[in-house]
Amino acid sequence: MKIGVVGDLHMAVGFRLAGLTEVYEVENPEEALKIIEDLDRREDIGLIIISEKLGDTLRDKLSKIDTYIVEIPDKDGPIVREHDPIKDLVRKAVGIELK
Repeated sequence: MKIGVVGDLHMAVGFRLAGLTEVYEVENPEEALKIIEDLDRREDIGLIIISEKLGDTLRDKLSKIDTYIVEIPDKDGPIVREHDPIKDLVRKAVGIELK
């Protein structure tokens, strides 16, 4: 299985330097969505890595993608959220009520 990467120039360069070949540099969310949908249709792609900013912008549309998607911070760092979604999921899974 291959890993697909969709992101800005800095992200693309970093992953190419790490040896990945299915790396796509995009300039806007619409372009990113088209590439993500194309990668989703491919049998050889098992994981798609995108930036958190793209994930936030495309959240509703990404819910229709079957391939696993991992969001990572871009060069500006992580997006500061009021709630940590991972922490919320863990709390819900173990039965701790969120307030």
